[in-house]
Parts: sequence; C-alpha cells; structure tokens
Amino acid sequence: MRKNFFKILFLIVSLGLAIRGGEIVVQAGTSQQDAMQEARDGLAMAPDNLGLNETQFSYGDFSGFGSSARNSAILQNSSMHSTGTSYDPLMAIRMTNYINQEGAIWSNVDNGNYVNINNKQTLSCWLYFGPSQHIHSGDSFGDGMAFVLQNPANGISSFSHNGTTIGTGETLGVWGMDTDKSIDSIQKIADTAIQDSWALEFDTNANKSKVSNDDFDDESDITGQHIAYGYPGDASTYVKHSADFIGSSNYYSMNHSGVRNITTLHDGNWHHLTVSWDPTTFRITYKYNDKNLDGSKSDTPLISTSDPVHATEFGGKSAMTNKLQWGFTATSGSAYEPNLIALESIPSSVEGTVTSDITDNTQNRTFSETDTNRNVNSGDSLSFNYHLRFDSGENKWLNDVAQITFPSNVTFKNGDANQVLGYVTYNDGSDAKAEPIYASEIDQDTGRLKHSIAKDLYVSSDGTYRPSEATITVNGVANDVTSTTKVDSVSAHFDSDNLITDTDTPDFTIKKAKAIGLTLDQSNLTVDNSHDANITGTVSYVDGSTVNNSDITVHENLNGKDLATSKLDSSAASGKLNLNIPSADLTQTTNTLKVYVEDADGNVSTTSTVVITKKGSLSLKVDDYSFGTINQATASMLIPRKGDWNIVVNDGRENGTTNPWHLSATTSGLYNGDTAFNGNLVFKNSSGSEQSLTGSTGVNIANGYKSADGNQVTNVGKSWNDSDGILLKTTGFNSAGQYTGKMNWVLSESI
Repeated sequence: MRKNFFKILFLIVSLGLAIRGGEIVVQAGTSQQDAMQEARDGLAMAPDNLGLNETQFSYGDFSGFGSSARNSAILQNSSMHSTGTSYDPLMAIRMTNYINQEGAIWSNVDNGNYVNINNKQTLSCWLYFGPSQHIHSGDSFGDGMAFVLQNPANGISSFSHNGTTIGTGETLGVWGMDTDKSIDSIQKIADTAIQDSWALEFDTNANKSKVSNDDFDDESDITGQHIAYGYPGDASTYVKHSADFIGSSNYYSMNHSGVRNITTLHDGNWHHLTVSWDPTTFRITYKYNDKNLDGSKSDTPLISTSDPVHATEFGGKSAMTNKLQWGFTATSGSAYEPNLIALESIPSSVEGTVTSDITDNTQNRTFSETDTNRNVNSGDSLSFNYHLRFDSGENKWLNDVAQITFPSNVTFKNGDANQVLGYVTYNDGSDAKAEPIYASEIDQDTGRLKHSIAKDLYVSSDGTYRPSEATITVNGVANDVTSTTKVDSVSAHFDSDNLITDTDTPDFTIKKAKAIGLTLDQSNLTVDNSHDANITGTVSYVDGSTVNNSDITVHENLNGKDLATSKLDSSAASGKLNLNIPSADLTQTTNTLKVYVEDADGNVSTTSTVVITKKGSLSLKVDDYSFGTINQATASMLIPRKGDWNIVVNDGRENGTTNPWHLSATTSGLYNGDTAFNGNLVFKNSSGSEQSLTGSTGVNIANGYKSADGNQVTNVGKSWNDSDGILLKTTGFNSAGQYTGKMNWVLSESI
C-alpha cells in the first residue's frame, strides 16, 4: 500500500477524455483512442512500484515555450483499465502516448530527491515502450524517452528548445534541435539541448534520412532501435555534415557513446532498468533487462558502464553542491507509442542492498551464487538467509515486507510446537528470537512466505546503527532425492514504502545420499605402556562403488578431545584405514577412541568406538590441596601445608619392570586476583635442600621402582613431615587475601 500519492487523475473512457491538472484534452479520432487504449493495456501490466510522492517530484514546466506547448507527462492509476477491473493503486508515469507530444518529469531537489555524487546511488525502475504492433498495424513507433541527469540550477523548465519552439521527435526532449535550416554551427545546435546534463536515451527510431530533424542517428554502428548516452549540451556531441547535392541543406548527426542496438524496445513487455552512480570512479553503469517481471534475475542483461563523468560536465561542482537533479523526458513526432515508467527506488531516499546465501548446517558451511561448491546432500539441514543492509539515504527504510518463494525439493519444517520456521535478526544487539517467522505466514494459495519486518533500517545522524542491517533466516531440510537434482534459484521480493527490490537465492544441487560404512578390525585393544596403538579397518560404500582414498576424511576423538583430521593413504588399497595413536596420547589407563569418516560429498559414516587399555601403565591422582592460614608473614618465612596432601602414584606396570618412575612439578605462582604472592612454592627434601618450583623446568619430587606384583600404590605426600616436602616460602610482606594457583605434575618412566 502506498501513501501520499499525487492527485488522482481520472480517465473518462466513454468520452475519450483525459483530465490533467484541470485541463481537458479532447482525444478525437480512432487512432488517438486506440493509442490511449495501448497505454491502458501497458499500465494494467505494470509491476509493483512506488508511485510518486507529490513532495518529491515536479512536472516539467513548459510555460516558456508558447501557448501550444503541453507537458504530456501525467501520473496514471492502474485502476483506469478499460474493462473496469479493480486493481491495487499501482502508479506509473505516462510520458507520451500519441503523436506530437512532449513530456518531462523531474526530481524535487529541495525536498530531498536527487543524486548525491558523493555516495553510491541507484535508480531502479521499469520501462514500457508499447506493444509489438499498434492496434492500427500500419502505424509507426516513435520516438522513445531519456533518463537525464542535470545541474539542479537548470530547474524543471529544462527541455530541448530553440527560443519558444519546443523540441520534438528525435530530440527526446534532451538533445539539440536541427529544425532551423539557418543554423550553421554545432555550438548553436548544442545550445538548444538541456545544458550541463548527461542523458541515457532509449530511442525507438533510427533517424537516417539526412534531412532536418531526422538525421541524428546517421551512424554506422546504429542499425535500428538502440540505447546510448552522451552530453546533450556539449558541442562535441554533434557533427555537421555538408549538403549531399545541390539545393540541399547541411545536416547534423550525433556522436553517440556506448551504443547498444536492441531488436525492439516496444515488444509489449515491461523492461527493468537499473542506473548506478559510483562515487569512487564517477562512472555511471546501467543494466537493462536485468530483472524479470517475477523479480528473478535475468540471464541476459544488457550492461554498460560510461567513461568517467566529472563535475565540469554539469557546470562545475560548486554550482550543484554535490547534488544532481534527475528525471525523464520523452517526445513523439509523426509516430507514437505509450512511454510508461514505474519506479522502484529513489536514489537519495534509501540506498539499500539485499543479498542471499544458504547455510548447510549439516556440513557447517555457507555458500552464495559466487561459490563453486553448491552441493548439499539429501537430508541436510539448510538455512536460507536474506541479508538487508541500509547503505545511505535521506529516509529510513520503512515498513519492509518480505515475500519469499520457497525453492523446490526442500521441506521447510517447523522449529517447534509454535510452528516457527525461522527468525529475523538485527545488528543492534537485540534478541535473535524476538522476531520469529511462523508457518502460518505462508500463503496457502501462492505458497509464498510473507513476513513484515518489524524494524525500520537506518543509520542515525550520529553514525551509530539503529539498526542498519537485518537478516531473515528460514530453515528447511533437503529432500531425499533418488538422483542428483538441480534446484533452481528463486526470487524473494522486498516491498516497502520507499524501496522495492529483489534477490535470488543461489541455485544448488542436492546429491543423492550415498551410504558410507566404516568397519574397524578392533573394538578393544591392549597395548604395552610405551607402545603406540595401531587401529585398522575398512571404508566402503553400501552400493559397492569404489572408494577414492584421497576423498575420505578421517575424524578422530580420543578421550573426548578431537584430534586433527587425516585422509586415507592414497597409496594403500581402496578403503584401507590405518591409524596410529602415539603412546604419549594414551594418557589414561583406559582410553576411548571414536572414529568416523566423511567423503568429499559430505556423506558421513556412523561412529565406531575402540577401547584402548594400556597394559601395565603409570597413573597419578592428586587431590586439591592448600597451605595454612597465617595472620602475618615475614620475609623468608616457611608456611606449612594444611592437612595431608594425597599425591598418589599407581604403578600398574608388568611385574619385573626395572625402569624407574619419576614425578616432577612446576607452578606459575600464587595470585589474589592480579596481585602476585611475594614468595615461591619450594620443594625441601629430607636433607634440607630447597628448590623453587616456579618456572618452566620441573623439579623432581619423587622416584620409585616396581617392587611388588599387581598395582603398586605410592602416596608421595604421606612421606612428608611438617618441615619437608612442598612448602610455601615468603620473600616479603603480603596483603591480606586468598591466593591461589595451579601445579603442573609430570609422571614419567625412564627407559
């Protein structure tokens, strides 16, 4: 629904009258009535558009061009269709529709509608040039229309003219006029054009007769209907040609830039146009037919980028305060066509971007249309993400409604009993689940999801985000397909009060699930204390297809910790798995190894488990421990341990083992918050020798030998008295508080 539209213009069909600005124009004759019908037919097919806000646009002022000059541009309402059918109030600008007409409409710079040359700016709109054939099949088409950028000082009276004579036909209302045969210089031709301007023309005629007012397109690279651009008020745009024969007059042609010949502009279809301004390069890029009527991206857009456009082309930077006025002009001569425009964005109002990508949650990766690997597997959990970003603009991105088409072969499941399909998240730190998307928002007739985004997007005046970005995420599951299946991209349409835009999801491929199996040769394994564990097995596909070892990734988890992944040995037999677990990694008496494999397509095996027992192993168990509480500590004071410290070495090595074991310890000190304790942990042996435990080099605390059969237990702490073992020694005075730290123990065996 659109607000603040222009005054409604009523069409009295039965009388063939059009009421425009209080003026009644009599449309007499069958051809004129048929021409109006062609405009209505085109209007009835108008895509979703913004219409015009009466404060943002102005009609061209032709009051200085004589009493016969009339601006034919009007705002047309789609409900005027001749069948009387009621339509939503979609609006379009009708520039011309019959012979000998001139139309112009301009942005209102003073009310915030302009092109800011310092920012990225985008105009998005739809153009209509009439049916492929007139109702009167012998009638000709002409002349087209032009998108124009100009110095705002020119104002809304800008139009091709020579004195009070207004430009028609080939001028398109923006180029120079050569109707006056007395003109003998290209500068005088340029003076009749819109000054300080740049124009992009959509010309439905190739003017090649080499006579006055019908020769501007007499160039070898122009073969018919075409799109081109140039500087209307620049003398270098025009070329003077001498008379071809005695008695004929000179004639003029134009130097067109970026000529793109079009088979036909008038084919009964609306054509999408995107015009972009790049502030870093001062280049203008236009994309014609870059979007289909359903909002999806076109496979065959026409794209062209201009040479750098500098401020001097518009009369100097100081003259326009970084703002350009933009608009459309159109003319017709002895031929006619309905020239219609439907706007989707206004450059300075909201500059916004929408992109889309897909997250494969099962494979833990996100891909867009630029990624080469867009393969998912049957049953993969997928999230379809639509990213909206406010880039710049005079206004907030208001009341945006997302209309999302679901791709085929994906089941969109409810996330919970509340039928939640997904969420909208913002970059303002708000709760991600504050805006759920419900299954009930799916239209049962169209199958499209329609969700109104709760927050406007913008950047506040102080530059902080409030918010400027939103992401719509809808969750689904890839269907179980019987063969590899291509899923085509689908469009999502975003319709707001001041910006209409679309994005396409990436196309992707669902690969048929290919069951992969892993069989290990061991489920329980016992190894000597100092020996590695060797695990073998076989990887195979259930369908019997060959396993390519280099495609198989092995995932290992030992005692709850993920190990580095590896590949099957490419030089080994197909599917042969051979793992080596170093003895040093087998830190427990009983170790649990979990293994699964994954192929290049993301097919994953079930997880297999091996219990690895170390035969005759050493183990250490240490309880929490502390030192006594003291009221005041002096320098070089030894603080005793509090209670018994149970430091237990369990020697379960084979009977008769002669290698000794060694227990060492280090610490990084004690701290009360950030305050270090003035002192060190020390180890004092029975002979009175002290060693600091602070540092990276471990201090030997105890040694032992295997002297009994079975498990031999040694409690190192039990052998200490109050004056030896691990003690705390102060080196100065300390503030009151509780000091804590960590001890690092290493139990090793000499070989």
